[in-house]
Amino acid sequence: MNTVNCMEMIFDDYSYLVHGDKLPEVEFLSLDKGQAYRVKRGHTVLLSFFIINCKHCKHMLEYLQEEIWPDFQASRRLLLVVGRGHTPEELRDFRDTGNYILPFAADPERKNYDLFAEKKVPRNYLFNPLGQLIYQTRGFDLDQMSTLQLLLQDLDGE
Repeated sequence: MNTVNCMEMIFDDYSYLVHGDKLPEVEFLSLDKGQAYRVKRGHTVLLSFFIINCKHCKHMLEYLQEEIWPDFQASRRLLLVVGRGHTPEELRDFRDTGNYILPFAADPERKNYDLFAEKKVPRNYLFNPLGQLIYQTRGFDLDQMSTLQLLLQDLDGE
């Protein structure tokens, strides 16, 4: 990773992970398949946690859909947009009303989110194919999102 200093990662008192930590074993409820989906190592993984009534989360989702998702669709990368504390039904309605095409997953009991942080959204976690955390964000900040994009480009070049 030559273009971005990963130590620019955003940490706060509520974060549980630090640079280099392994991807926790997580399993989400798929919206479209109606079954559990386990996130595995071996791919670049971007997990984006949000809640429906958060305006910063909506800005993040719009950015992900416009700037990041197009490159994910044609790659061996995995992007999951995770509704913290939301059921699949709530997320389906939100997704359809907002015209989102992102891959949504539900975490209704926060079992997965609670492995990453105590509170605060939106949050993004980027893991390399070895399952190591290489970047995380909190809130919606264009500089952080640009750094995330640069890291994704770097990973493509490896």
